[in-house]
Amino acid sequence: MEDSVFTYFNSLREHEHICHLYYEDAECFEIATSFILNGIKSGEKCAYLSDRPAPKDLISRLRGHGILKFGHGKDKIFEELIISNPVKESNKAQALVSKIENKIDGALGDYNKPLRVLMMHSDNCYFLANSDRLWKRAKLDRICLNKSIILLNQFNVDRLNSKDILSIFKTHPVIVERDKVYKSPLYIAPESIIKDMEKESEKFKSLSGKEKKVLSDY
Repeated sequence: MEDSVFTYFNSLREHEHICHLYYEDAECFEIATSFILNGIKSGEKCAYLSDRPAPKDLISRLRGHGILKFGHGKDKIFEELIISNPVKESNKAQALVSKIENKIDGALGDYNKPLRVLMMHSDNCYFLANSDRLWKRAKLDRICLNKSIILLNQFNVDRLNSKDILSIFKTHPVIVERDKVYKSPLYIAPESIIKDMEKESEKFKSLSGKEKKVLSDY
């Protein structure tokens, strides 16, 4: 599959999970706006999910297309779902996923169509270790498979390291780059990733303090 993302967005269905790797903010907002507008045209409610308010450039683009009903409530067609920063939580990855899931559940309510969710990642999401980011992304992939949502994650390529990119390709079945859509050749079902990571976690717990320190240095 190598299609134009703008054509692809016309036919999105429930449980689709997409990653957009972007290089410039203008590209990010163009794809995000198209994703939301296609959802609204399909009669779907759309939501922006992040730990910061929706960027002014995105709101301005939506207003330019006549999207004026922002906020909360049944009559709103574009809702902002802001999650608080879970830095103080002992298990930061679990806390973050739980807060994301709670926000999605609240927005879904008794809605009878897929909820179209746009996730923009701020710097505050990068406090997680690489292994925690992989676990978090696998959990989000599972949420997308289990709930009536269509999920688009957007990542600035310049803020990703090689391990980040690998984990993104493992946890997103569809990748968008340079306005083109590709199937990820490295995609793994979330249950397999989560199960393997739980096994590794149990093995790690059995190590001595010195062994754990040596491994954490790599």
